[in-house]
Amino acid sequence: MKFDSVLAEVNGFGRFQLQLIFFLVIPRLTLPSHFLLNNFIAAIPQHHCNISFLDDGSIWGNLSTAGRVIVTIPAKDDGTPSSCKMFSEPQYHLLHNYTNITDIPTVPCQNGWVYNNSTFKSTLATEWDLVCDDRKLSRATVTIFFIGVMLGAGVFGHLSDRLGRKRTLLLAYVTTTVFGFASAFSQHFALFVVMRFFTGVGLSGISIITIVLCIEWVDIKHRTAVGILLSLDWSIFSAMLPVVAYYVNDWRNLIITTTSPLCLAIICWWWIPDSARWLISNGKVDSAHFYLTKCAQVNGREQFMADLKPEVLSKVILVENGNRKYSYLDLLKTPRMRRLALLTAIVWFGVAFPYYGIIFSISGFGINIYLTQFIYGAIEIPAKGFAFFTVNKVGRRLSQTSYLVLTGLCIFCNIFIPQEQGAFRTAVASLGKMFSESSFTCVFLYTTELYPTVLRQNGLGFCSIMARTGTSIAPLIIHLEEFWVHLPSTIFCLVAFIAGLSASFLSETKNIRLPETIEDVEQTRRRSICTEFEKTHLKAIMKFENLLSDINGFGRFQVMIIVISFIGRFTLPCHFMLNNFIAAVPSHHCDVSSLDDSEVFRNLSWVEKLAVSIPVQKDGTLSSCTMFAEPQYHLLLNSTNGTDLPTVSCQNGWVYDNTTFKSTLTSQWDLVCDKKGKNKATVTIFFIGVMFGAMTFGSLSDRYGRRIMLLVSYVFGMLFAVASAFSTSYVMFAVLRFFTGFCITGIVIVSAVLSVEWVSIEHRKLVGVIDSLSWTFGNAAFAGIAYLVNDWRYLTVSVTSPLILAIVTWRWMPESARWLIANGKLEQAHKYLKKCAKMNQRKESVHMLQPETLSCIILTEKRDRPYSYLDLIRTPKMRRLALRTGTVWFCVATAFYGISFNITGFGLNLYLTQFTYAVVELPAKGLVYFLLDKIGRRSTEVGSLLLVGVCLGINILIPRDMSVIRTVVAIIGKGFSSASFATVVLYNSELYPTVVRQNGMGYNSFMARLGVSLAPLILLLEDVWRELPQVVLCCVAVLGGMVARTLPETRNRCLPETIEDIEQQK
Repeated sequence: MKFDSVLAEVNGFGRFQLQLIFFLVIPRLTLPSHFLLNNFIAAIPQHHCNISFLDDGSIWGNLSTAGRVIVTIPAKDDGTPSSCKMFSEPQYHLLHNYTNITDIPTVPCQNGWVYNNSTFKSTLATEWDLVCDDRKLSRATVTIFFIGVMLGAGVFGHLSDRLGRKRTLLLAYVTTTVFGFASAFSQHFALFVVMRFFTGVGLSGISIITIVLCIEWVDIKHRTAVGILLSLDWSIFSAMLPVVAYYVNDWRNLIITTTSPLCLAIICWWWIPDSARWLISNGKVDSAHFYLTKCAQVNGREQFMADLKPEVLSKVILVENGNRKYSYLDLLKTPRMRRLALLTAIVWFGVAFPYYGIIFSISGFGINIYLTQFIYGAIEIPAKGFAFFTVNKVGRRLSQTSYLVLTGLCIFCNIFIPQEQGAFRTAVASLGKMFSESSFTCVFLYTTELYPTVLRQNGLGFCSIMARTGTSIAPLIIHLEEFWVHLPSTIFCLVAFIAGLSASFLSETKNIRLPETIEDVEQTRRRSICTEFEKTHLKAIMKFENLLSDINGFGRFQVMIIVISFIGRFTLPCHFMLNNFIAAVPSHHCDVSSLDDSEVFRNLSWVEKLAVSIPVQKDGTLSSCTMFAEPQYHLLLNSTNGTDLPTVSCQNGWVYDNTTFKSTLTSQWDLVCDKKGKNKATVTIFFIGVMFGAMTFGSLSDRYGRRIMLLVSYVFGMLFAVASAFSTSYVMFAVLRFFTGFCITGIVIVSAVLSVEWVSIEHRKLVGVIDSLSWTFGNAAFAGIAYLVNDWRYLTVSVTSPLILAIVTWRWMPESARWLIANGKLEQAHKYLKKCAKMNQRKESVHMLQPETLSCIILTEKRDRPYSYLDLIRTPKMRRLALRTGTVWFCVATAFYGISFNITGFGLNLYLTQFTYAVVELPAKGLVYFLLDKIGRRSTEVGSLLLVGVCLGINILIPRDMSVIRTVVAIIGKGFSSASFATVVLYNSELYPTVVRQNGMGYNSFMARLGVSLAPLILLLEDVWRELPQVVLCCVAVLGGMVARTLPETRNRCLPETIEDIEQQK
């Protein structure tokens, strides 16, 4: 029996829990109020020197207040009186001349200051004159307060695990109340600072103890709701604070008002229970029994506790030594606890650091301080709702990782948005703040579920210290903008990304019991419940393929998967080939309209203007990048264009021929002549994004599942692609194209694997060929789309639009049952298998199948173990497989794109050429479909690559003047190269085991994109020897064929499920 089982019997979310939440929300009223209090009590109103002591004559006495200010206080550049200086004596001549002479001697304020009390009746600044030279003391109060919060997290975290939650919570109440009221009555600034420090210590205890106490009394099902609800109080009360501060605008009264709810909290403390989990863990079973009985009575479940004796509770949570006292050192003594402490520390630091970095660096909305504070609190409410949805749907780990990465992306995007686009920058920053708030909401619940009961408060205290460290450092980082304006944003962005990466290594806690002891954390949890007999016998008689065959491995269910995948994959060839159209360079010449400065030039026709302004090239066309220094009118009489005439670079931009393209990147940002390299760079930047995206999505798909990562690819691929269409600068476009490539590569590798994992052995080759046909059809259709949509912005949006339908249809896309079983998610796997059987009309096949039986199909040593790219090289046969497949993919892609980049057109226009390139792949795919079953995967791959090498070798020997024969041979080579590409995707999916299939796919796709990037460089070798590129590509293709010959055959064989399956292969 586990504690969660006991909690379920007494109702883990009844009146008892609701009463507890109500009692704990009361003290939490004070948290946002005190944390944000400095915005109001330390505000510095407008002020200037006190000049009343200068009343020394009749002239002074007759002056108005405004006149006295003019003659005694210098004016600043904006016309307002100086805050910290005054003239050494009245300057009466300034009454007649308002020009403020800069050489008039000034002195610091001699008799204090006069403050504008229209907004604040009293603040710390007005109380103790914390302005001018003492202004930094006012700012120091918030730093000292947060140092107290940081120290309090450590102190109360330790005390709560040692003395219990309830007693320590009372100590936190009393500490905060006493020092909070004492700070309001402080008569000296130094005394106030000390009182605020200890107020922060006490408030930190309230923050971390209340959240833990609630979570420990709530059942698994309702933990998310309670965690979000307790974080929602921060948003609501931070929005209420400006209302309170508006009506209570004296700093002393404001502190008393925000602290007063603790008086009610102290009264309600008598009805707050201690944590039964903590009591049992520390051997206090009688007290635990008392509170559990009370919970059962309030929730109407008295009968269960009547039968449960206190001594039985001692067996609910087993610890080696019930009297042992735990401390922060226990976070480091054992390996898994040490790893957990390190990762959560990085995550908490990474959550708080950019959160406060955004708050401190976002400028206001141009409205008063009260409304600004209200808006800051209000925009957090949708973040809480979003967090509640995702934490339950996709889990804690993926939510935490995603929010941190999205926060980093928002900060990153703001680096490239110009400062003058203030509204756009503010919107993106506010979006980043929302994601950052979501990460803060998630991290409290997630950390509480990660740490064991015996160390939960120590863990939360330690994490809170790391968060407050980030809070303290954030303002200092902002000052680095003096060195480089984007340096703070860059640091905040990197920290958010690192924290997101660290969060991805934490364990998932969704629907999992809270760990009670350190031993629970150290032990690898196993969800397999197979007996040894079942493991011995079922492994021999039951594979996933057997089950798939029973429910029909190629029925309506599989056809649905293929159709849904086809929709998303349609956009891939369009984006991969998009640069051929959006970066096309139309005919162009210098803009000569600026030369229209004489009557003679004005009277010329357009053709004549060009003749006298732009030199003609050898082929008779106008020069693209040069113009005459001045009009050469004599050329109208003699058409011979003298080469010795002085020319200059285009002075006023270019004029483009828009007959083929209405608009391209070239015409948008003048990427011609000296800037032509930028135009070519866009495709390279895109494929670099594809390369890194392959590695990223390969790893994430094996860690979080195929289905969710496919949605991530769809959504972010669409967002970045559409955003690139609305780019306002070339740099912004290049960055967004990088992220477009980064995201859509996930569609390639995830959809291919997902299709293969759901299909029976005999139909895998058909699915592999259909997936590759999506590229061919998309390629052919793209030519028609580009012909009809000849504006680069609309074309980008058009080829991205199918992803909208893909996102809609994603809801019907199933998760891979293989991956679910391999990762211990048996209930979900059973659900999808039943759905498959129902659609394929094989319901009777799974009627007797139970979820626990599935655990015997795919046997792994550690079901909850996360796999990474390192697992591709840890064992000998996996290492050998990774080396060989990486080489094959590199050779396939290098040869394919080397041929594609080197084939000249057929003398047709660009659109028809693109269509022809796509159509010639169709017979190649048909040949692959025939050969995969006849001669096998290995022979097809080897034969395709060797034939590519033969075609390239033949072209080396064919003379250059026999262009028709060379073109035909090159096209045949491209067909064989396309066949090798179609084969390698299916072959690779069958070679790698389920647990690292996406990691393998990501790694090999990375190697392929490396080949794509090198192919253009290989073609440049023709400067050394004309045939050298062909020789290199021929050798690469032959090498790929020879390496592919060493791979195992996979035709008609079950997919490997684990690394052990690979290592046991003969």
